[in-house]
Amino acid sequence: MNRINSILMTSLLLLAGIIVQYQAMAGIKLPALIGNNMVLQQNTTINVWGWADAGEKITILASWQSTPETAITTTGGDWKTTIKTPVAGGPYKMVITGRDYSITLENIQIGEVWVCSGQSNMEFTMRGLGCWANYKTEYRNEISEGKYADVRLFTVQKDTSAVPLSKCNGNWQVADTNSVKEFSATAWFFGSYLSRKLGVPVGLISAAWGGTPAEVWTPVESIKAEPDLGFYLSHWNGSEWWPGTPGVLYNAMIHPLLNYTIKGALWYQGESNVSDSKFYTALMNTLITSWRKAWNADEFPFYYVQIAPFAESKPVIGALLREAQFKCLMIPNTGMAVTMDIAGDVTDIHPKNKADVGKRLAFWALNKTYNKTEVSFSGPVYSNMKTSGKTIVLDFNLADGGLKITKTANNNFKIAGADHIFYPATVIIRGSTLIVSSTKVKYPQAVRYAFTNTSEAILFNGAGLPASSFRTDDWDIITENAILKPVFDPATKKLNYYLTSKARESDIYYDFNKLPGKKSKKFLLPIPAGKHATLYATVFCNGYMAESSSSWKLIPNNAIGAEITYLQPYSTHYAAAGKLALLDGILSDADFKNGSWQGFEGDDLDVVIDLGKNTQVKTIRANFLSDNKSWIFLPGQVTVQVSEDGITYKKSAEWKVKDDNEIKEVVIQSVNFLINGNVRFIKLKALNRGICPAWHPGTGNKAWLFADEIIVE
Repeated sequence: MNRINSILMTSLLLLAGIIVQYQAMAGIKLPALIGNNMVLQQNTTINVWGWADAGEKITILASWQSTPETAITTTGGDWKTTIKTPVAGGPYKMVITGRDYSITLENIQIGEVWVCSGQSNMEFTMRGLGCWANYKTEYRNEISEGKYADVRLFTVQKDTSAVPLSKCNGNWQVADTNSVKEFSATAWFFGSYLSRKLGVPVGLISAAWGGTPAEVWTPVESIKAEPDLGFYLSHWNGSEWWPGTPGVLYNAMIHPLLNYTIKGALWYQGESNVSDSKFYTALMNTLITSWRKAWNADEFPFYYVQIAPFAESKPVIGALLREAQFKCLMIPNTGMAVTMDIAGDVTDIHPKNKADVGKRLAFWALNKTYNKTEVSFSGPVYSNMKTSGKTIVLDFNLADGGLKITKTANNNFKIAGADHIFYPATVIIRGSTLIVSSTKVKYPQAVRYAFTNTSEAILFNGAGLPASSFRTDDWDIITENAILKPVFDPATKKLNYYLTSKARESDIYYDFNKLPGKKSKKFLLPIPAGKHATLYATVFCNGYMAESSSSWKLIPNNAIGAEITYLQPYSTHYAAAGKLALLDGILSDADFKNGSWQGFEGDDLDVVIDLGKNTQVKTIRANFLSDNKSWIFLPGQVTVQVSEDGITYKKSAEWKVKDDNEIKEVVIQSVNFLINGNVRFIKLKALNRGICPAWHPGTGNKAWLFADEIIVE
């Protein structure tokens, strides 16, 4: 019995010891940033901080120190002290000791630390971009061989907050093929290149969220303090996928980092602010200034990526945002990586080539931050212009090695006179200047280079780096398209088209099968549906016409204006013209964002059409879109049933996708059914794929089905 009691007592004592140890360990907490595998900024004074019981003495001893540092926990339960770091090196250890316990942090490196923030082009991981298939095999091989083990990766987990937070979630990881695969591709290529060129460890902190506008990364109090930024306090720029309230990501994903000493910041964002470019430069100035103030780091380097060419939904807005980003170079100690030559597919807002993006950011850091002056960091920068007879002379800075134009057939230069009409220009290179002219412009006043949404770079310097898009004028630019709106009149049972625009005090001129001019028809009366033609429309403001026109392919359709019933709802995000969308006599192009496609997220297209009376029908045709970069797939199957009385239906035909292979191109698939019979009611059902297939980066997520016109002939 005594033996049993002895064993029981021993067990209780062991259990009590475990409980006491657990309670003690629970008394000290470290932020996620202070942990194993971290990189600390070299040759400076850094913060070490955490939480413990009030009044508790905390001792911190780093293995590069001879004497420890101490801190006393405040009544609020937090403590902080500073430690001087040596020049780059490692690995080191750090022991943090409390009242009766200690924590040992291992595999610490001393080097260069950069915060990498923005929206999806910064967030996109190597896996999200197709993993290693899009890059040279040596990139992956070097990682797997451990050549970048001194590059450490920290991803701040997504979070929002109405108030500044002191903690975030994440952990430091050593760079290997698995950790790099799940890390920001842009940040990785920057950091790995920097580490290789400097020969030091690099720590990368990724704090990014796809789709987010710049205002959510800016302290809301800083926005409120700037009268010019009142726009952002009344215009919410979010969605169900990302937050849009000013300050909420600064509070949750930047503020928790402020105690961590960094060298500088990278920024890759802008796509979600294209509609408010006139405020963007002031907004970025506020963001950068507030970050520097919050980090108590004067003017730490802030290098950012200019958005790439992309087929935006409105004319010129991408070029105007690039212009606003260019103006941000006036902010001290900033630099801009131009990507106008590496966009690739201008229908993809996520260019795959992040290797060159990261390297171009690193060029700025190497030259401007680390004084590697032999490294070229920028393409030619437009500085000024002067007119000389029938020509305009453009001067450039940073034209090292002379200016070079890679294409002559379409050089992306345009020139205009007082009428504001731009014509393609002839360009002659003379050292670091360009001579620009056109036989159609006698008295030139302005030049624009690559100043459209999708223009790609053709102007470079001797280092092979591209120039940003630019313009020499400050003329008002019409950024609103003409909009075609179908309207059904129940009294006359007819469908008409109305032309409108969001541009203020504007007129719209239109024509059929040709671009309109000032002598074309001005829209005043509704246009009857049913004509077979291409309708062009251009917005005019203050006597000047927009640089781009809108167009729509109109077709006859015996189902125009017919009653349609949806058995499954279309997405409110891609509603097009609502119930009229599939029977409006308008054929859409391949741009899913143009407002003509109707989208179904995870749901089928399942409709019943009532033609109103029995009609002799030869064929029924439906159009579907494939754009897998945007998670849009062709239906797996389409069936059509027809009826004369709405009760008894006859299955007329069935169409199936031949296989499940990837369709890389953007494709409009027309599905045709031969009917040759008397029809009043039509049932058409197109089966959504349900989820993105296994070969797709979005595998497992809901797939989109996009439909256009259902044509009855």
